[in-house]
Amino acid sequence: MNRIFFTADLHFGHPGILKHSPQRPFSDTVDIVAHDEWLLDLWQRTVDKRDTIYILGDLTFLKSGEAKRLLEKLPGRKFLIEGNHDGSIRAYKNYFKEVYQIKEMRFRPTVASFLKEDLAIVMCHYPLLTWNQKPRGSIMLHGHCHGKLDEYNSQSMDLRFDIGIDSSLGNLNFLTLEDIYNAATEKIKQYGYSSFAEYAQCNYSRELR
Repeated sequence: MNRIFFTADLHFGHPGILKHSPQRPFSDTVDIVAHDEWLLDLWQRTVDKRDTIYILGDLTFLKSGEAKRLLEKLPGRKFLIEGNHDGSIRAYKNYFKEVYQIKEMRFRPTVASFLKEDLAIVMCHYPLLTWNQKPRGSIMLHGHCHGKLDEYNSQSMDLRFDIGIDSSLGNLNFLTLEDIYNAATEKIKQYGYSSFAEYAQCNYSRELR
């Protein structure tokens, strides 16, 4: 099976991100050229042209022509869930398989052998308090927060995760479907559950189904 990746908030071409994300390479010198070279190399080393990657917003701050040249260098079957800083690439939707505001997916054990049950995922650039199929065990993936919501997400009973590159889960890398599944499984196991549906039924009983 070709691999499936998730990421958000890469911010190619945005010097300001290095001031707000000091854990990134070259943040000490605010060298956005070197930063972008590191980020491009990371993508090209990680994602094969046959892989699928879901980008949960804020891919690049580069101007129109530069953004187009960047997209030409990014391998993989790319799906964009638009963020608030994706204006320069809206003219190049042909570089993406699809572009969404919110995307829902269901991954089955027949396509990913590590799955013990269906994995329903809702993706949005912004974190949501509630989402479709949440009371049935759906998982919410978001970006936008650059790790600042990690503690809140961790303390919440909600199966919501920041998958951006600056988050503790992202940890300056791209996440695989298996990474997402393992993070969600680890969370429900802390409360003694072995299935997402059972976990949701017991903890989201007041929410609409």
